[in-house]
Amino acid sequence: MVLAIAVSLLAIGILGWQYRQLEKQRIPNLQAEIDKQKAEIEQKSAEIVLAKFMSVRIMGDAAQIGRYLTENAAKQIESEEFNLENRVQNYEVLNSRDLGENKFRFAVKVYYKEGQVGDLVELITLVKILDGYYIDFLEFAG
Repeated sequence: MVLAIAVSLLAIGILGWQYRQLEKQRIPNLQAEIDKQKAEIEQKSAEIVLAKFMSVRIMGDAAQIGRYLTENAAKQIESEEFNLENRVQNYEVLNSRDLGENKFRFAVKVYYKEGQVGDLVELITLVKILDGYYIDFLEFAG
């Protein structure tokens, strides 16, 4: 009987040790998965704001454009470093890049209406301020 109890306690100890070893591996894997999902959610949030901004540009609603700009981007437009007056017909997001610190840069091919500037690739940087993303920097690729 004593032998059976000793074997049982040994088996419980071995199983407990194995469980702790599995948990040590599982927690970092779960944390990595959570971090990955958070990054995907942040990027999707930035993409949604970019889509709204581009929709406003397609509609040509200059009054609404300001809702999506940071002070930095507004200064660029005021100083005519970047012109939003050209009428956009359509756009295509070519790629995106996570710049860290809640910043994303999107390469966007912009198709202008006929008679305007030819189709160009714009690099649009979005930054998170409080709970939302805003256009922070606009430039032409190349």
